[in-house]
Amino acid sequence: MSRPASAERWHATACILCSRNCGIEVQLAEGHLTRIRGDAGHPLSEGYLCQKAARLDHYQNHADRLSSPLRRSPDGSYEAISWEVAVCEIADRLLTIRHAHGGRALAYYGGGGQGNHLGGVYGRGLVEAMRTRYHYSALAQEKTGDFWVNGRLFGRQTCHVAEAVEQAEVVVLMGTNPWQAHGIRNARDTLRAISQDPARTLIVVDPRRTESAAMANVHLGRRGTSGPG
Repeated sequence: MSRPASAERWHATACILCSRNCGIEVQLAEGHLTRIRGDAGHPLSEGYLCQKAARLDHYQNHADRLSSPLRRSPDGSYEAISWEVAVCEIADRLLTIRHAHGGRALAYYGGGGQGNHLGGVYGRGLVEAMRTRYHYSALAQEKTGDFWVNGRLFGRQTCHVAEAVEQAEVVVLMGTNPWQAHGIRNARDTLRAISQDPARTLIVVDPRRTESAAMANVHLGRRGTSGPG
């Protein structure tokens, strides 16, 4: 039996698993990802594909992926319910807490928003409806340093730019392993290029001897372990 023509067609899209948003192309069958490859025509990633993007189909099609809200029963088991029922029940409980204890008893936590930036819009509306001043997100742990450095370098914390690591002469990595985590443009290609260029220097500050540390000109690890990569 021949495969449907739609399954052979490549669709251009982007990976949402980190801030690089590398260009990818995918094939679909009945709404499911079947094949994934890097988009060679993308102006930034130029066909680069890391292991996370290559397994997007695994995340989408995994048997344990939730397809509906689950409500916990008194015996500890879970039952699937509709989104309408879930939203109404949660709203009723939030209102009960707010009426009894005020907005100070509630807090909003929003994720990084990498796959859904609209959270910055409707999340604010939910905070106002909850009448709370407490609004938390992953930015407090992950990105605060970025904005502080921007303020020191450029005079404004709102002047946020992506680091052109691939063009740098000296690169300092502190507690990060782009060989596995990526997060910089075409991470593995970039690390190889820097480590093989005698005119460039890679410095890694990390207690572990990671893959990135092993490629570094200088690895600052635990006391007594520092030295050339």
